[in-house]
Amino acid sequence: MPKKVKRRLSLTLTRVYVEALDRLVDEGIYLEHQAALRAALRLLFRVHRIEPFYSELIENVDIFRE
Repeated sequence: MPKKVKRRLSLTLTRVYVEALDRLVDEGIYLEHQAALRAALRLLFRVHRIEPFYSELIENVDIFRE
């Protein structure tokens, strides 16, 4: 199996975004900022139906349930 190629991307965020990420980590929802950002990207890709993050099988799944 081929090794996954990774690229490092840099992101500059305003304070409101950093504070929101801090809150998600502080409340234990995510272990680290990176995990929260990856989850957010997966949701974004699903909304825009980008494979492999989107599947018709999950089209009607409520991803925002509490």
